[in-house]
Amino acid sequence: MSFLVFILVVSSLVLFCDVAGSGFVSSSVEERVEQLVTDEDIPSLHTCVVSEKEISWFRAFGDQADPDTVFLIGSIQKVFTAISILQLYDVGTIGLDDDVNDYLPFSIRHPDYPDTSITIRMLLSHRSGLTATLYSEFCFDWEGGYTPEYRPYVRGYYDSVIGIPLGEYLAMCLPSDGSLYRKSNWEFEPDTRYGYSNIGYKVLTYILEFQTNLTIQEYLQENIFSHLRMNNTGFNALDYVEHHAIPYTRMSGNATNMELPIWNGRYMVRSTARDMGNLLIAMMNDGQFDRFQMLQQDTLAMMFENTCPRDLLKDLRKDFIWDGYGFGLEVRNHGIFGHGGSTIGSTAEMYFNPTTDLGFVRLSNVNAILDSSSTEWQSNNAVHNEIRTLIMTDLGMLPTFDALTGILIVFSSISVVSIVYSVWRMRRKRCARRKGIDSSTREHASNEECKANAAR
Repeated sequence: MSFLVFILVVSSLVLFCDVAGSGFVSSSVEERVEQLVTDEDIPSLHTCVVSEKEISWFRAFGDQADPDTVFLIGSIQKVFTAISILQLYDVGTIGLDDDVNDYLPFSIRHPDYPDTSITIRMLLSHRSGLTATLYSEFCFDWEGGYTPEYRPYVRGYYDSVIGIPLGEYLAMCLPSDGSLYRKSNWEFEPDTRYGYSNIGYKVLTYILEFQTNLTIQEYLQENIFSHLRMNNTGFNALDYVEHHAIPYTRMSGNATNMELPIWNGRYMVRSTARDMGNLLIAMMNDGQFDRFQMLQQDTLAMMFENTCPRDLLKDLRKDFIWDGYGFGLEVRNHGIFGHGGSTIGSTAEMYFNPTTDLGFVRLSNVNAILDSSSTEWQSNNAVHNEIRTLIMTDLGMLPTFDALTGILIVFSSISVVSIVYSVWRMRRKRCARRKGIDSSTREHASNEECKANAAR
């Protein structure tokens, strides 16, 4: 059996050995990505790799190949919101476990738990109990720019929220006396579980604005973008007229790309793959970029702390699996952190491993979020996931095999061998016993024969 144990140990070591990434994407994977972009009719797709504190690889596929092309980044903006709030924490302006009502001109409480404070920490980690998206939120975000002609079903279309300030919008929706308040804005008891919430991050954005007396646009430019040399990152589409990615959508039953007007939402960041790569450099360098310290090291470390129960078995799978949430960052298996983004005419993602110092950014300009129940939405996501997996596996960020499956095969093999070995030993013992019985019987018969001869 010692030999079997040796096999198990060696097999396990082989399964867990990943090849270190080079920071470059191989020509074969690059060709495969280009083929997918062409075959799946992705208008433009930009991607870059960060390795050893620099952008080591960049490629632009499709129609708009200028590296300065800007794309809407969707919910990746939550990373910037979290960093901004934590900067206020670093200078003592706010406390993470303080009641958010201490920093707002109105009060918000879960109607079923009025004595429970909603804290900054809960909002950062999506544990406040607020719903994912309010009925009127799309209209507020998109400023009414995308009417039902693009969206065959609409959760809510509210002209009264178009163009109003963020604080006014939140005051209409979240306080119990607000004109758009609904009890369904709340889904679960605060701080009892994870529940992704776009509106929760809008509350954080307004806290930032209310406490600093700056707009989110002004704050990010002064405190993050300018220091990270994110020179093609901002909010106003008019600043990028010459190099803005043209947004496209797909609708149910029609996989043809439908060109959309460029949306100039006030609260939505647009950026380039290279600019986002600079953010990853800071995230993987203890918060430092050149001589700029974006966050204190201990504060940055809190962004990586999983606030959800971990499933260690996920690290044994080769698949890229969500495993929780920190402060503004998804926690994935294989030591990876980051965020995805999806909005009208754009999808985006950035993921990085601070241990191996490898990061990946992908931006593209087609989506089907206007009809997110369609197969077109699913197929659009599937091809982008395939591109991500190809590149991240090639870089060594993801394993090439499923360790859990391999270990199960090893254990199964050992179990079969053990069973065979046990059966063989049992049969040997039976044979030995039979031989012993036969020998004893023959000896007894011989003794009896001797006694009989003597009696004669």
